[in-house]
Amino acid sequence: MAFFSIPSTRMKKQIFLAGLFLTIFSYGFSLSAQTGEVRMINAAQFKQLVWNYDKSSSVHLESKLPVIVDFFATWCPPCKRLSPLVDQLQREFRGKVVIYRVDVDKDAALTQRMGIQAMPTLIFFSKNNTKYSSVGFLDYPELKQMAITKLSLRK
Repeated sequence: MAFFSIPSTRMKKQIFLAGLFLTIFSYGFSLSAQTGEVRMINAAQFKQLVWNYDKSSSVHLESKLPVIVDFFATWCPPCKRLSPLVDQLQREFRGKVVIYRVDVDKDAALTQRMGIQAMPTLIFFSKNNTKYSSVGFLDYPELKQMAITKLSLRK
């Protein structure tokens, strides 16, 4: 008596298609920060992609690129005005910086851990493991200059 059988041709196709779908999905998901899209993350993803503060109390960047995290609230008018500017910055510096968003109402523990007291708050994580914060609305030239200065970006 065999514990397994050889899959049928139909089953092989289904397995192949499922694998192909997962490969394409995961490839697209991992590249979202590189394609000019700002991605929403939660605390677990923050620890994996930005800084695992449970392992190290001092900043140790998990990313190979500098990171900006936009802490926002959906009900916050300055956050709504800043959001398209952050998207524009991601597109302009594609491949040079990674930008993520955290909804403060959905991730209160991370918000508290990062010391966020007002929105919008942008936290800039440089490649030399330093952290800078900016609280409040910034127009695009200010946002761009802060990213260039704090993260040592080049156009």
